[in-house]
Amino acid sequence: MTNELANVPELRFTGFEDKWEETNLGNIANIVGGGTPKTEIPEYWNGEINWYSPVEIGDRNYVYESKNKITQLGLKKSSAKILPIGTVLFTARAGIGNTAILKKEGATNQGFQSIIPKEGVLDTYFIFSRTNELKRYGEIHGAGSTFVEISGKEMAKMPISIPVIKEQQKIGDFFSKLDQQIELEEQKLEKLEEQKKGYMQKLFSQELRFKDQDGNDYPKWEKKFIKDIFIFENNRRKPITSSLREKGLYPYYGATGIIDYVKDYLFNNEERLLIGEDGAKWGQFEKSSFIANGQYWVNNHAHVVKSNNHNLYFMNYYLNFKELRTFVTGNAPAKLTHANLCNINLEIPCLNEQGKISALLKSIDKKMNNQINKIVLLKRRKQGLLQKMFV
Repeated sequence: MTNELANVPELRFTGFEDKWEETNLGNIANIVGGGTPKTEIPEYWNGEINWYSPVEIGDRNYVYESKNKITQLGLKKSSAKILPIGTVLFTARAGIGNTAILKKEGATNQGFQSIIPKEGVLDTYFIFSRTNELKRYGEIHGAGSTFVEISGKEMAKMPISIPVIKEQQKIGDFFSKLDQQIELEEQKLEKLEEQKKGYMQKLFSQELRFKDQDGNDYPKWEKKFIKDIFIFENNRRKPITSSLREKGLYPYYGATGIIDYVKDYLFNNEERLLIGEDGAKWGQFEKSSFIANGQYWVNNHAHVVKSNNHNLYFMNYYLNFKELRTFVTGNAPAKLTHANLCNINLEIPCLNEQGKISALLKSIDKKMNNQINKIVLLKRRKQGLLQKMFV
């Protein structure tokens, strides 16, 4: 653990032994808000100045271009201010604490209290790496009745310990490289996801077909109704209100997947396909169905089906590929009724081709799961290092 009495971190780079200095954020950075030019005046908009809103911040470490841009006149006629490269954008309302580093100068709306590090005093990536601390402080000290917001004045009061600038730069550079590694692995995952979608598009449109072991074409796909593909077991479902659920080890499934863990189970090592009935998403690639296996419980918000001489994994991939929203009725909540589900008509390949299609997609899923595990481990390592390398 960090030695708080000595005000030094547990883990340090060699050559640094001095105590970290206790100060306030306002002493080492300028905290700058933003503003919005009047939207009804066209001369203020579609200029060359990047102008960010909070919804653009949070999923990337660096930002280069904003969705909307303002003119010099719009900047002059509003409280927006030009922020230099290296500014840490900090969302101050409606989702306090999302951050990103400016790679090109720009401005923001009033939903920010951005942090401009003082040159030679505070390193950009060092303070960016403390996003969790900044967020926690903002959430605790924010105020407001309509929505919680933290002011620049309050942000400036945030107590913080910092080492000399050279040690900050070492730490910042270290976490910058670690974040780059995480980002690279996330990009690999995104490529696998796109590859899977591409294969599904070609496989289920029959643009890409497999051949049998003798090199011959498989039979033509046949049209079938869902009611002839599955055997329904909705009579085995049983909802438990949240207040009556006893916590346990067994997954409790709803329309979108596991929503809790309970003390007992309804299905014992029975592999089933669950299809969202209400409260689910039924668009293409929106995971309208999923496989459940092992010991588990299912509530009444998911249809429960078993195979009627069809490959359950193939059908899961196929249903997740299909656009099912046209079969959904109502809106509070929307519902894929048993009758509507039964009457969905699909073109289905023979069982052997189903197996080959599901095997290909499962192989991509395996790669994706390995990639997800790699990312989780990297992020876990980062969190451990953050705890050890900061005061």
